[in-house]
Amino acid sequence: MNISFTEFGSCLGLNKPTISSYVQGYNLAPLEVIEKISKISGRSVGWFYFGDIEEYIADYFTLKGQGELIKAYPEVVNQIKEEFFTGDFKNPGWENEIGYPGEEFIDDYFEDILPEIMTRYVSDIVNEQVASSEKLKELTDKEKEEATVIIASDTNDFIQMSGEIKLGEKEKIVEMLKGGIDNLDRKGAIEFSEQYLIGKLINMLGDDEATKEMISDLSQDMTDKSFSTLFSGEELVEIFQAMRPALMKLYAEKTPDDVYKWFEN
Repeated sequence: MNISFTEFGSCLGLNKPTISSYVQGYNLAPLEVIEKISKISGRSVGWFYFGDIEEYIADYFTLKGQGELIKAYPEVVNQIKEEFFTGDFKNPGWENEIGYPGEEFIDDYFEDILPEIMTRYVSDIVNEQVASSEKLKELTDKEKEEATVIIASDTNDFIQMSGEIKLGEKEKIVEMLKGGIDNLDRKGAIEFSEQYLIGKLINMLGDDEATKEMISDLSQDMTDKSFSTLFSGEELVEIFQAMRPALMKLYAEKTPDDVYKWFEN
């Protein structure tokens, strides 16, 4: 603020030694003093305790064991800050006693964005492990892509349900993947779970005959006419099958809870 301790003390009604003891850290300034300093300095009360709000959020995550995640995805801090200041449901209950985001608010919002981050993180590790696996080396590129989606989806489901593994704990994830790769190796054929429509469609669109049959059933249902691949009908089959990569991406990224909500009775 470019003023002396004496001038600063005058603004606060305190003597120079008291101000000096606060500034040098010999004593902690009480809240009422910090509130006065906040008003004359333009800094928030929280800044004097924790630094900028970004520092406060990042430090909180470090204390919670999520320091590696914040290093890898620093944008998370800004997302939480923006939601705190401009969120649709902004309310005073989000704040702690110094006007910074309360721990409960940070935890709740973080729970909403964590699955997407972990899904990307786990998928990258699965890609790497499937590509280097000796047990799966006989698979074609297409089969490896499918194997990656299935293993990543199963692994992410477990991690989200258990909450046992954090971003940065790559060794634990790799250890988990060994079981997934072993299971896939024993099963032989790669099949997506058909509990919901997404998995069933992926399996059907991976088979030419099954795709033709599905199109024919749809055609019969909607037009009372059967479908045939004669006279360039294969083009329609290819268009339907072009949806498969997008469906696989969806299968890998969405949790069973998400899919359940889409297809519940």
